[in-house]
Amino acid sequence: MPGEKAQLEALASKGRRKLVPVRQWDPASKAKVVLEGLQGKPETAICKRHDIRPAEYRRWRKQFLAEIARSFASPRRPSAKRSPVLSGIARAADESSEALRVAQELIEVLPVPVFFKGRDGKHLGANRAWEAYFGVERESFIGKTVQELFPHAPEVAAKHQAVDEDLWRNPGTRSYELQVPVHDGRFHHTLNYKATFTGPDGEVAGLIGTIVDITERKRAEQRQAIEHRVTRLLSESETVAAAMPGVLAAFCESLGWACGTRWSMDAKAGGFRCEEAWSIDDPEIAAFLAASHERTYQPGQAGLVRRVLGTGQPVWIVDVTAEESFLRGKQAAKAGLRSAFALPIRLGDQVLGALEFFHREERLPDEWLLKTGVEIGSQVGHFMARKQAERELRESEARFRSLTALSSDWYWEQDEQFRLTFMSSRFVERTGIDPAPYLGRKRWDRPAPNLTEADWERHRAQLERREPFFDFEMERASPHGDSIWLSLSGEPVFDEERRFRGYRGVGTDITERKRAQGVLRAAYDELARSNAELQQFAYVASHDLQEPLRMIGSYTQLLERRYADKLDRDAREFMGFIVDGATRMKQLIEDLLAYSRVGTRGKELRPVQAQAVLDKALANLRASLEQSAATVTHDPLPEVSADDTQLAQLLQNLIANAIKFRKKDEAPRIHVGAEDAGDEWRFSVADNGIGIEPQYFDRIFMVFQRLHTQDEYPGTGIGLAICRKVAERHRGRIWVESAYGKGSTFRFTLPKI
Repeated sequence: MPGEKAQLEALASKGRRKLVPVRQWDPASKAKVVLEGLQGKPETAICKRHDIRPAEYRRWRKQFLAEIARSFASPRRPSAKRSPVLSGIARAADESSEALRVAQELIEVLPVPVFFKGRDGKHLGANRAWEAYFGVERESFIGKTVQELFPHAPEVAAKHQAVDEDLWRNPGTRSYELQVPVHDGRFHHTLNYKATFTGPDGEVAGLIGTIVDITERKRAEQRQAIEHRVTRLLSESETVAAAMPGVLAAFCESLGWACGTRWSMDAKAGGFRCEEAWSIDDPEIAAFLAASHERTYQPGQAGLVRRVLGTGQPVWIVDVTAEESFLRGKQAAKAGLRSAFALPIRLGDQVLGALEFFHREERLPDEWLLKTGVEIGSQVGHFMARKQAERELRESEARFRSLTALSSDWYWEQDEQFRLTFMSSRFVERTGIDPAPYLGRKRWDRPAPNLTEADWERHRAQLERREPFFDFEMERASPHGDSIWLSLSGEPVFDEERRFRGYRGVGTDITERKRAQGVLRAAYDELARSNAELQQFAYVASHDLQEPLRMIGSYTQLLERRYADKLDRDAREFMGFIVDGATRMKQLIEDLLAYSRVGTRGKELRPVQAQAVLDKALANLRASLEQSAATVTHDPLPEVSADDTQLAQLLQNLIANAIKFRKKDEAPRIHVGAEDAGDEWRFSVADNGIGIEPQYFDRIFMVFQRLHTQDEYPGTGIGLAICRKVAERHRGRIWVESAYGKGSTFRFTLPKI
């Protein structure tokens, strides 16, 4: 500092000497230290920084104020230049004093407002910072009181005057905090420091004051206090409804707002509604909030909450009673509410609702307040999302427990080492097996009769690969000594950092199913054996039966040729009956054999061209087609997966029936079609024949079911039964659509390749 110098003093002591620096303080340096206090810096901090005793600092301050006071108390002398600080007052006779000069210069350039008052409470002067802070020309304010400085804030003026009067009664220093309106009309938090000074007569002549703007500090403290209070409320509350009144109160009480509400979207009503509210104790405001609760409002781009929910941005209205788009303006005016702002409750980019606050005075938009509110809205949004997630988790767990209780399955868990750590009570209920010997052990630590070491090794390898598994079957011994069959399915479990934590899954008692499968397998084996025997019997029977029939027919015809001249007409007719019966019996046996071989002697299904199969069937029927003068047309036919021989037999039987059951006076017209039916092809064989009555639609596909006599239409009654069996072997179906006398359409389906 200017004027500082170091001097070494010798302090004598026995045996040695110690050198310490001693600081010398000139008047200007002392004035600078005192001005630090006038700027609001704590006395203890000043003393610690400059290494001085509190008593010494107070003495310097008293001397400084006395020097300033002499500027006012000493006789005035004309001066060509007026002090910028003590505007309107002549300089003191001793203004050459270095300390006073430095003090005046420093006060003028100080960044904090400094002012002087006389004993009558009127302002004597102020520095440049005071002028800028309040937006008032200091020259014009000389001689005016604090009431004239704050005409629109009488409560502020009253507080200042009360402190001044206390200082007149008890001279000394005072400091206090107060919110005051400044040049832009907004209220700022200030720390006010005042000290009295005396005149030559030793009486109090006035006071000097400094104003330190602590708005940022106070707002930081307020914001921290609000966030801390809100955080505590949210952490202690179980529901959003329980937390919000306290959250709204924390905001309003800390910042002096009259009431607050939370709004949420109502999906069922298609609008938004007021959920919770808080207010000061005022019946008119309570009535306003009650009215807000009663209605559901529709979204829009006007108003307050509507705009927030529509845009996702905070909105401020200086006077809601003058805002036409604010639908509750009349109720707000009746409650004495003026300014209002609303802000979104957010979770990332999602708007979950809005917070709304009202003040009883008109307040200009405050960016800090909006920013603080947005932070609170974000806290509430995360709380709502967390509570929603917790609620969904509880509901999910409840559903899981309910399903587990109702299901025949049980739930199990394994740790990272594949040791069983949990099995639900349903395991004991279903199997009767005590889970204790299995808990804490791996599944393969106890033997399963149906599994070999190779089976267990494959299962272990699957678990090591962290793969899900399904329907892993094990055989365990029951408490009664018989076998219990279990089917297990599981999936790997990973934590938030994708670290493997084990497996979890369900188990099912499949003992009854296994027993049923055993019975079914035995029945299947027996059926297969029986079918094989029947096939062998059919082959032997057909071969053995056909040989005598051939002999009967052959020898009967031989008798007829050799003894024809010796037989009368009746004898020859009887011999014709014998030959015809033997022939029809032979055909019947051959058809039965063909029917039995559809499911046992068929070829493997493979892609074939249906057109080629149709050509083969028509070639087999060439003689019948020519004899009946039949006409056969067809659509383009697709490629299908089929046994080409059996498919040809199916088409041949249907076309042969169309030829057989034709009208006497009309040549057969037959059309083979195919259409795309989604997962399958739908074939059709349509004719212009005699038709079929609806009551016979199902009967005609049964074995030996004939609608006509042998004399009318020859045949064995097995052809359509073979068609149905071929269609079913190809995983299709067959049916008929017809009206008697108007022809028939047989349809069958084949799956697409």
